[in-house]
Order: sequence, then structure tokens, then C-alpha cells
Amino acid sequence: MQKKKIGVIGLGSFGNLFARYLYDDGHEVIAFDKNPEVIEEIKDYSTIAVRLDATDEAALISQGILDVDVAVIALADDFETSVICADILKRIGVKTIFARYQTAVQKKVLELLGIRDLFNPEEKAARSMAEMFSYSGMRSSFLLSDDYSVVEVSVPKRYIDKTIAEADIRHRYNINIITIKRIFISKESKRSSDNRIEKILGIPKGEMVLKEDDIIVLFGSQKDLAKFLEG
Repeated sequence: MQKKKIGVIGLGSFGNLFARYLYDDGHEVIAFDKNPEVIEEIKDYSTIAVRLDATDEAALISQGILDVDVAVIALADDFETSVICADILKRIGVKTIFARYQTAVQKKVLELLGIRDLFNPEEKAARSMAEMFSYSGMRSSFLLSDDYSVVEVSVPKRYIDKTIAEADIRHRYNINIITIKRIFISKESKRSSDNRIEKILGIPKGEMVLKEDDIIVLFGSQKDLAKFLEG
């Protein structure tokens, strides 16, 4: 994985967790927020934690915003500040800018500013949960974009005891099997509740037989995955 220098502007519930995950993954994280309590909380989970007003161009420049590989505007409740900050970052030449939006109007405004990398974490989380409720075999779902997802599903009954080649999921549905998760029984565990161990089987080959309790991890478009899940 390529390590990057990432500026996270706005450390609410999403921005705080996002900065921590980036830092845990080994990225250089500069965390920005105007709340001193938030800055104190994040300082041990970021490379640098800076208290500043995101609408202060001079302050942003002085704290190295021009040196980051990616700037992420993670503000949620102060859209005016998001717009001013986005305009500043775009104008001074920050390389890559991601900005959070909550409504269609906010998305349109940011697009008019020339911000192309936009995200709405609540929308993605809601859509993923809706998909899980819609299909009984769905275990989890991760949206990669508006069009493509990675999903974990229980093996449909129609494919149990068939090889991957026989199932021919790729050609029938235009989706790819990334890997298989399989339950193994451990004889070393003293408690019965601990003896079921889930293992990832790596990149599956055509001769691999799908078992009843397997979880298959799939990648494809929303449309093709829906066809597969509907059977």
C-alpha cells in the first residue's frame, strides 16, 4: 500500500474515525478542527493535530495544506464552512480534494466549485443496510461507487456442492468471486462456542467445491449483483 499525506478537515464522528483509521493504516495524517477538545482527543491518533478555522486561508497554508496528497473536507453540520474551505483549497491548488455532502443541493454546489470527488457516508451506510435487508443471503455489503459493490453472501442453495466452474457465476451474471470464507471446526478449543473458525481460502480456483456454510465474496455492478441475489 502506498503511504500518503492526508489532511482531514473536520473531526466530527465521521472525520474523527476516518483520521484514526488512516493513521492506523500508516498514512501521515494532519487533522484539522476548530474545537480544542477534539484536537486534544485526536492528537495521539494523528501525525499532527491542528486547531484552526477551515475558512482561514493563511492558517491552512501555514499548516502545510499545500503539501498533502489528499485533502478531505469531512465537515457535516456547517455547509457554509465546507463551501468556503473547498473554494480555498481549489483556488490555492491542493492536488486532490474530497468533500462530504448531505443533500443533493449541497452536492450540486460543490460540483459547481469544481469538486469532483464527493461522498456521503450516511447514504452509503443506509444503502448497504437496505441491501442486507432486501436479500436473505446477504451478510455484508461495501459500496465502492454508485455503480459497484463488494458483497458477502451465503452460498445460494442452487450452488451447494457444485464447483466454481460449474456454477459459472462470472459468465452468467458478469460478477467476480473474490474469495471464499469457510467454517472449520477446531478440535483444540475447549469450549464448543469457540471451535468454529472462519478462514479465508484465498483466490478460488475453478475446481473448488462450494459448501453449504460457505460465504462467497463477490464484486460487480449493483445491477448484476441484484440479478444474482434474486436468483
